[in-house]
Amino acid sequence: MLAPPTCLICRAPLARRARGPALCTRCTAGLESAPGALLRADGLDGGFAALPYAGVGRRLVAALKFGRLRSAAELAAALIEERAPAGLLDGVLVPVPASPLRLARRGMDPAREIASALAARTGLAAADPLRRRDLRRQRGGGRARRMRNPPRVRVTGPLPETVVLVDDVVTTGATIDTCARALRRGGALRIRAVALAAVPGGRGA
Repeated sequence: MLAPPTCLICRAPLARRARGPALCTRCTAGLESAPGALLRADGLDGGFAALPYAGVGRRLVAALKFGRLRSAAELAAALIEERAPAGLLDGVLVPVPASPLRLARRGMDPAREIASALAARTGLAAADPLRRRDLRRQRGGGRARRMRNPPRVRVTGPLPETVVLVDDVVTTGATIDTCARALRRGGALRIRAVALAAVPGGRGA
């Protein structure tokens, strides 16, 4: 059977197969008009999210996290590379580690997929020295609870002087901050972060 091509983000049918990312006109317009945001966390030297975690940004994150569409990671990497402030993408790319239970359930790590695609696009080196030791879920928890009980992250290997943390979505900034602090304790001197999306107006953005 032949199935018509569908939009990568909203799954709407497309009239014809696109040469680049398969996007409908609505989602394309949404991406083009969506503003980026600076990321703020106590342990960061700078950070940037390419999209707000709302509207088309939220749908793109869902396509990656829950649809397990690796082409969504490639689009995320393209958006980050295109929109990140000059000089921010300078260092070794390190994905924010997923919860072990969530990684086992999904079979893929969205942040790791974005970091891999970003490394392929930019030529930057990538490393995976961070591991989460907790089994708790962050998604769905309130800001106060997340800030009181951030995930436990440890360093498992040698670190470069300059690190660029890579995440799919930043909500409170608690996980990014915990990762940055672990990297700092492990010997990293400069720590930046990039993400596909961040909650508008949240502590992290």
